[in-house]
Amino acid sequence: MVARRRIPREEVKRYVQETPFTRGEVLRLWRRFSELDAKGDGNDCLSIQEMLAIDELKCNPFAPRIVALFSEDGSGSLNFQKFINMMSVFSSRASPETKLVWAFALWDFDGDDLIGNRDIKKGLYLLTNASMAVLDVVADDDPDVDKPAFLKGRGARRNSGDISDLLSTEQIAQILERIADEIDPEGTGLTYSDFENIVQRMPDFLSTFRMSV
Repeated sequence: MVARRRIPREEVKRYVQETPFTRGEVLRLWRRFSELDAKGDGNDCLSIQEMLAIDELKCNPFAPRIVALFSEDGSGSLNFQKFINMMSVFSSRASPETKLVWAFALWDFDGDDLIGNRDIKKGLYLLTNASMAVLDVVADDDPDVDKPAFLKGRGARRNSGDISDLLSTEQIAQILERIADEIDPEGTGLTYSDFENIVQRMPDFLSTFRMSV
């Protein structure tokens, strides 16, 4: 196994200045980042599989989306800078505004600064852990068009007792359609301001954006 490099003092100092973390917390995050590098290949970068091994992400239906978003290029691969950026947003010390901006980005799958009908369906797909076939039903043309980019060409993860085990694909698709219509009845999409108004009526929503150091 390749020996892990120590984080330079200058980097620690910079992270303390740029993030809500103390020096001790930065070092603890560095150790955690290093331990997640199962391959030990010394490239100072975690794959999406290694990222999804984080306890707080294992039970989060949005985990693949979160990792893909913070990787910036959608690959799910994070270096320490991106890793600590992610942890900063999920820190209890992050401002509600910061969390709200990233929460909006999580639902804005196509990055057009608008949470449209298809974005809502993608999010609901992740929340229900429904079969991938559901998105084939709700898609307009291309069966891949509504699938999250990081899941295209892959089967959905399934757990015993998932909604897909209780309802048919068509029934789930109908439910997703109805919920999407309730959220965005006019079908024009949600702006950041619209999203902010919705979240304000859900006081516990942003409290779920939290990971321990």
